Amino acid sequence: MFYGILIVLQMIISVLLVVSILLQSSKGGSLAGIAGGAMSSSLFGGRTAASFLSKATAILAAIFMLNCLGMAVLSTTTTVATSVTQQAAQQASPANSPVPSTAPAGGEAAGSDNNAPAIPPPEPAK
Repeated sequence: MFYGILIVLQMIISVLLVVSILLQSSKGGSLAGIAGGAMSSSLFGGRTAASFLSKATAILAAIFMLNCLGMAVLSTTTTVATSVTQQAAQQASPANSPVPSTAPAGGEAAGSDNNAPAIPPPEPAK
């Protein structure tokens, strides 16, 4: 439950981090000039918008890293790593059951077992 909340928080932080990075002005131009650059300049002022976005990016990046560390710690709580195939094999065959012997008993030849199933005859061609 808590891990799921951290994943949702990670997605929200990721989107906010991308938006805050793209809204910052750079030498080559950015999305700040295309969508909302004039509005953010008039709302915060020229320098205030840049410092606000820089601080927001730094804070979001720190929260992003801490959230990653928290999810990494929560995901390593298993002590024994087993695959689904190994778990199914352990459930299918109990550990205390004896393994049947395939060697012929009493010195008989390997092909002389009378209890072996007969090979079905081939079907006639049509």
